[in-house]
Amino acid sequence: MSKNRIPMEFVERWESFYGKSQTESIIHNLRQDDPRIIVPNLLKIDISNLMLQLECKGFKFKKIKELNGLIVTLEPFNIVSTPEYLSGMFSIQALSSLIPPLTLQPSPYSTVADLAASPGIKTSFLAQQMNNKGTIIAIEKSSKRIPALKANLIRMGVLNTIILNLDSVLFPKLDIQVDHILLDAPCSGTGLKLAKNKRLRPRILNDIFRLAKQQEALLEKAWEQLKPNGTLVYSTCSLEPEEGEVQIGNFLEHHENEAVLLSIPFDIGSPGNKTNWKIPLHTQLIKTKRIFPKLGYDGFFTAILKKVIN
Repeated sequence: MSKNRIPMEFVERWESFYGKSQTESIIHNLRQDDPRIIVPNLLKIDISNLMLQLECKGFKFKKIKELNGLIVTLEPFNIVSTPEYLSGMFSIQALSSLIPPLTLQPSPYSTVADLAASPGIKTSFLAQQMNNKGTIIAIEKSSKRIPALKANLIRMGVLNTIILNLDSVLFPKLDIQVDHILLDAPCSGTGLKLAKNKRLRPRILNDIFRLAKQQEALLEKAWEQLKPNGTLVYSTCSLEPEEGEVQIGNFLEHHENEAVLLSIPFDIGSPGNKTNWKIPLHTQLIKTKRIFPKLGYDGFFTAILKKVIN
């Protein structure tokens, strides 16, 4: 979608899925600018000491307890020019983007695949949870995005990550079985705040259907490489059911003997099965999260799947 307008075809479909009142809220919040939000890099500093160092420079913050983040309420100068930022003590991130890596909760000795890794902020959160141990395979299809991925991982002090310039659909060709997978899938991005949506043209409905097919292929290929009892987090910054509830509902039906949904460990957003889809959705979808745009949050969908053994 463009920065200046929301196509009417999207407004109409949101009203059919979520109702008029929720759609009005979505449109209002998509047009709002977000505050600056920073998150400490736990490989280098905790939130209390980060606040202390930055407050000494004149910055003020409001804590976000559930996600260990800080809303910047007073910024006397650009916070990215501080030594703390340049040395990787914190990152700048939308709150909804913190949920997928924090939901995955990998152990320090596990093997993790991040299938759409650039620019590397989510990868760094995985490394923090793993205390820089174990192995992360960070896969990025676009060669143009690899430098940003490398730079962020170096700045954040990430040491347990292998970077691969590879289409994630080809992941099974590596013949590597992993304990956890993070699939923040390429999507329509209709949940992104308009001010930071960099696309050159508005999204059209065909984009949703095309991208949903890509997401389906990525999910299937990722599932092949997941170990029994392993977990996979799927997420999109989209408001479209085809890229969220419907995608995961179809996957569960195709893998009914080996896939179950786990609950998202955050009391944020709404259960995913509240969408007014044209046919009944899978009952397990109540464990997913649908996050609507609001202060600090983009529109988002997140689900965590476990590969069970029968």
